[in-house]
Amino acid sequence: MVRAIFTTIALIVLSVSTVAASPQEEALNQRLAGLLPRSARWGVTVVELEGGREIARAGNVAELLIPASLVKLFVGGAALERVHAGQPLSLDTEILHDGSLEDGTINGNVYLRGNGNCLLSEADLQKAAERLRQKGIARVSGGVVADDIWFDRKGLERSRKGAGYAPVSALGMELHTVRVVVTPSMAGKPLRAYATPSNPYGRLAVTALASGGKSKLEMVRIDDTSYRISGNLPADSDSRSRRFELHDPALYTAQSFAGMLSDAGIKVEKGVFRGRTPTGATPLENIPAPEMDRFVREMNLNSLNVAADNLLLALGREDAEIGTAEKGVAALRGHLARHGLSGQTAIVVDGSGLNPANRITARGMAHYLASAVKQPWFLQLLNSLPRAGMEGTLRNSGFKNERFRAKSGNLEGVTALAGYGVDNSGRKVAFAFIANSPDPLPPNARLAGDEVMRWLAEQR
Repeated sequence: MVRAIFTTIALIVLSVSTVAASPQEEALNQRLAGLLPRSARWGVTVVELEGGREIARAGNVAELLIPASLVKLFVGGAALERVHAGQPLSLDTEILHDGSLEDGTINGNVYLRGNGNCLLSEADLQKAAERLRQKGIARVSGGVVADDIWFDRKGLERSRKGAGYAPVSALGMELHTVRVVVTPSMAGKPLRAYATPSNPYGRLAVTALASGGKSKLEMVRIDDTSYRISGNLPADSDSRSRRFELHDPALYTAQSFAGMLSDAGIKVEKGVFRGRTPTGATPLENIPAPEMDRFVREMNLNSLNVAADNLLLALGREDAEIGTAEKGVAALRGHLARHGLSGQTAIVVDGSGLNPANRITARGMAHYLASAVKQPWFLQLLNSLPRAGMEGTLRNSGFKNERFRAKSGNLEGVTALAGYGVDNSGRKVAFAFIANSPDPLPPNARLAGDEVMRWLAEQR
């Protein structure tokens, strides 16, 4: 009964918001209604970039809806704004030591201190290890210490499992994941397997065999450094791999670095552990993070959740040593306020958009994008978005047009798309589409964003 009343109210609101729809807007209404469940609530807003005038709308454009990964647009904008204001965010990874350095021996510990660069690569750390050896370092009397103290990740959504939902950390590499790779050998023989990034503490229990039959392969995570591989893989098949999220990316990174030091000929006496870099520690190496425009592009192009939440915590370090979700969200809200968005049009609680407590109106989203056009960092934000049907999360879009760049957002019961394009009359526009449903979304619902872009390009 309650649900019936709710559905009736939603339909009334929807009809009121579309009562003055033009024939073109009504055509879009019908297209989207045919793709979305009847229980869905949704809105579409289109803003002409020249002048910022709202030129089209459909559905309920003023309803606060869950935007999923569209939140990453705000995080990217806020970070780019900081850089252009002369307040860059340092995501570099630092290598320091305490104690003395005499005759090639560090009489103390080596500290690996992170500042949020989840794009740090295995190759970056290998080069750093080689540079330490070239400086004449051959021994560390202490250990390698993982320091991820700068981020407090409490309050960030990570209930989902999988490589796309790796935990936030100030120190980590390869998006805080590990990839297990298996390759077939001779029929009847165990498969060859390895993990990357490599880790001297890693253990792979392989009972899987190369076979002449169909593949039946299982890879199971035991903990961050231990994996079990069972089943079989045809002897003539290609390599298979699976990526796993790391539960403690900081410790895994320090363990990997200790192995790299050993490979470079530097002996570490006391293993790897967690800790905080002492005041006055001596810098050894600095591994620079990518420039912010590249970091934001990687984040938006592939919708990297860990990059977005890391960036949120980095924004939260503006007035404090430790970056927290609360301070990062406060910085994000300040950014939104400068672009005309209040709590009535946007509620943000994280950087990735994984938390369903985020709320944005389609109208607010489109007007934010239109406001960004006036900023000195606009082209960097624009270039961070995948081209429709060509790259990133839009590679498999049913609509291909290089003049459209957009960020997608998808969660349970949520599909959304927002970005920039050129309509069929040649006008440059910003657009936002957000749909929420209490019922499961059918597979075709994911095509709704494509239909919005197609409508703009062909019929608007």
